[in-house]
Order: sequence, then structure tokens, then C-alpha cells
Amino acid sequence: MLPKSLLAGLLIVALLWDISPTDSARILGIFPTPSKSHWILGSALLKELALEGHEVTDVSPFKLSKPVQNYRHIEVESDPQFFNALIEIAFQQHDVNPVSKMIEMYSVINYFTNSTFSSTGVRELLKSDEKFDLLIMEVFLDHALLGFADHFDCPVIGLTTHGTLGWMNELVGTPQPLSYVPHVHIGFTDRMNFWQRTANVLFTAAENVMLELFFYPVQDQMYRDNFPKASRSLTEMRKHAVSLVLVNSHFSLSFPRPYLPNMVEIGGFHVNRKVNPLPTNIRNFIENATEGVIYFSMGSNLKPSIMEPEKRDAFLRALAKLKQRIIWKWDDETLALDSDKFLLAKWLPQDDILSHPNVKLFITHGGLLSCTESIHHGKPIVGIPIFGDQLLNMRRAELAGWGVAVAYSDVTEEALGQALNKVLNNKKYSENVQAISKRLRDQPVPPMDLAKYWVNYVLRHEGADHLKCSSQHLSVIEYHNLDVFTFLSAIVGAVLYVIVKCFQKVRKCFSGKSNHNKRKIN
Repeated sequence: MLPKSLLAGLLIVALLWDISPTDSARILGIFPTPSKSHWILGSALLKELALEGHEVTDVSPFKLSKPVQNYRHIEVESDPQFFNALIEIAFQQHDVNPVSKMIEMYSVINYFTNSTFSSTGVRELLKSDEKFDLLIMEVFLDHALLGFADHFDCPVIGLTTHGTLGWMNELVGTPQPLSYVPHVHIGFTDRMNFWQRTANVLFTAAENVMLELFFYPVQDQMYRDNFPKASRSLTEMRKHAVSLVLVNSHFSLSFPRPYLPNMVEIGGFHVNRKVNPLPTNIRNFIENATEGVIYFSMGSNLKPSIMEPEKRDAFLRALAKLKQRIIWKWDDETLALDSDKFLLAKWLPQDDILSHPNVKLFITHGGLLSCTESIHHGKPIVGIPIFGDQLLNMRRAELAGWGVAVAYSDVTEEALGQALNKVLNNKKYSENVQAISKRLRDQPVPPMDLAKYWVNYVLRHEGADHLKCSSQHLSVIEYHNLDVFTFLSAIVGAVLYVIVKCFQKVRKCFSGKSNHNKRKIN
């Protein structure tokens, strides 16, 4: 008889064998946004799939710095000056109302989508006789790219590079109760008062109207122009093509909300589980800082050199007053600072820096990747949100008590000094983020393994159509049971009408008898 330990081992092997990857598949990954933060997420997953043995074709504006086997790159030809101009506008128009920002975002996404279709390598790919078993694409309103799935006759997995929005939910039918699920671009949390819930409903409704009237028609035209022989319309593709969506979020980072089985949270999947050694100069700078270090980065897109001089000087004066050393991601050679106090570089290994115990605080723009890495490594933040989901991320950080936000329009030496000293001198901020870090790390499997499992699941089950919700076949009226409520209201109204009429007749009858008796008595 086999020992219990050996039986247990065999059982584990059997289970792992049962969920092992499928045979090598041909996977097409499309991540067209020329934002490095978006590409970091997409390439992290595609690289892992290639290392697992799948043949991966990556369509994006960026290349892997260290190419791996089974990984092919097709370049999206985009104008870097166009994207740089967008970043400058983001700094200049940081306080523009959300509706204007949303309309501008639509135009930008249409530009990126068109750039993808017009790229030489992409045109050649569409003319080729290649076959793919799966399309993995960034879900960022670039719905016309779903045509690749129809063209290559393969299922689709979407990947969100930030939290969940309505136009992501509609791809698989995930519900979005507006009473406690806020729109990302207005910065509310799940605890909204009456007026905030009203604003959430109106803003979401306004977005849906603008999408239908102004955005989807442009995407539809690009879809028809580039896939003239498509067997399905773009509307059908939006409703029925996507098998699964991988969401770059986690309830410990935000708040609980409803998801269908084919919407899977994998927040933190890009974070290194194994810390890499720091370059010698950075390691020495950190470890020789007797009061610790503050790490300052506005992300991969926002260039600090284009800040207004008065904002830049406010940062410099506020940071100079602190006891800590400063590591600052700065993009040009314009600053000449005390090298004992400041370490400046165009590129820094952020993940590995944040993991060092002598780093006390992270100054950030509040992007989701940065917030996720900060939580994973247990570092409190001071955030200066500029656009997109950054405002919402900082609201969440403040609500959970692990960060303080300073609006870019409010950046002064005094405001920055107050925020920095508040976080540095109050233990609750580091204690709160360390508690959240424990929750984020407490997962049954690493999120990257979870993402790979679901990719292989869709491949093993030939698109996993059984995961698709039947709500995708319902109209808005049917989905919300408006026809049923109208029917029931009509029945209730009819019954009440009959009751009232009967009551009136009975009353009239008794009233008539009463008058007849009175006349007899008289």
C-alpha cells in the first residue's frame, strides 16, 4: 500500500496535469496604444505565454528589450510627436471638465486605431494566409480591432490596462450598478451620496450617448474599411466575440463589485515576484541614506521637464526641506542638483526600488500600475493626479488611508510640504498600506499564473462559449425587464381601474336607494 504522503503527491501531480497548458497555440496580441504603461502590461502576459511554449505575435509600438523564443514583433507605426503633444496638453489642461477630456480621448483612440491599421506590418499580416488560435487585445475602446478575430476566425480575450469601464462590461455583459460602481473618470468611490449617485448616472448616460452618436460610427467605418469581407458586423463582434476579459484590478486595490465568470481580476500580475538586484549606484544611494529615501516618478508618459517652472520649483523647495534623500525620475539634463541629496535618472527600476525597506514614500501621478506596485511593496504615497483614472485611484488611496492627494493646480511649496510631512510623520499611512499589501498578496495563485490559466482555458475549450452570458442576446428593454414591468403595471392599473369603477357603481347604487327611501318617508 502506498504511503499517504506519496498518494498526496500523486494527487497534486494529477491535478496540475489536468490544468496544464494546452499544446502550443498561435496567439496574436494587439496592444496599439503608444503608452509604455499599457504596453508593460500587455507584453508581460505575452512574454510569459511565449516562455510557456506558445507562438506569440505581438502588434504594438514597442519591442521587448530582451527578445524571447517564440515571440515575434510587428510594429505599429505611430507618430511619437503626436503622443508627446498629448502629454503636454495633459499637463496644461489638468483641470478641464471630465466630459471634454472624454471627447478628446475618443479622438485620440480613433487615431491610434487608424495608425494600427495603416502600419505596414499590419497590412502585410492581413494579406497573409497566417492562422491564429487566439486573439488577445487591449480593451481600450478600439473595438474595430475585433475584426482581427473575425478575419482569423479565432476567439478573443480582452485585457484591460486599467480598471473596469462600461464599454468593457458590455463586451461580456458584466453588470455595473451605478449606485455603488462609479465611472472611472469622475473620481468617485463606491460610497456615493445622493448627488454623487445622480452625477454618476448622468455622466454614464452622457458617455453612452456620445459613444453611440460620435465614437462607434467612426470605429464601425474603420471596421468595414479594413474587413470588407467580415462575416459579422462590429455590433455583433462587440456583443458576442469576446470570450473573456482579464481585468487589471483586484478588490483589495479598489472595492468589491459584481463580475461574471468570464471577467477575471488579475491586478498586480505585472509586479515582479522575485526582486532583482539594484544597480550599484542606486543601491548605495538608498542604503547610505540614514533617514531613508523618497522615490518620485510621474510614470512612463508624463515628462516632468514640461511642468511649469513655478510648479517645478515648488517641488524642489519642498523636497529640499526634507531629511530624506530623493530619487527622481527626470527626463532631461536641465536640472543640476546636489548629488548627495538627489539622484536623477531618465529610467529607474521602479519595482525594485519600491521593494527596498529604506524607501519610505512614493510620490506618484496616481497611475494604476504605480499604485499597484506601491501597495504590493507596502509604500504609502503622495499623489499628484493629472488625467484618466488617476483621480479615482488617489480618492481610493485617501479613503483607505494609505495616501494623500495634491491636485496639480494646487501644487505649491506649502501644499506639498504639508502632504509629505503628513504621510512621513504619521505611522497610520504605512501601517494601512502594509495591511492592504497583505490582502493583495494573499491570493491562491499568483495573478500571472491565473491569467495564463484562463488563456489556456479558453484555448482548451475552443473559445469557451459556455462562459458567455445570455444577457448579450437581450435588448436594453429586455435586460432591465422594462417590458415586464410595463406589462405588470398595465395589469395593476387595469385591476385598480375595475375596482374603482365597481366601487363607484356600488356607491351610486346605494346612494340611489338612500334617496328613494328619503322620498318615501317625506
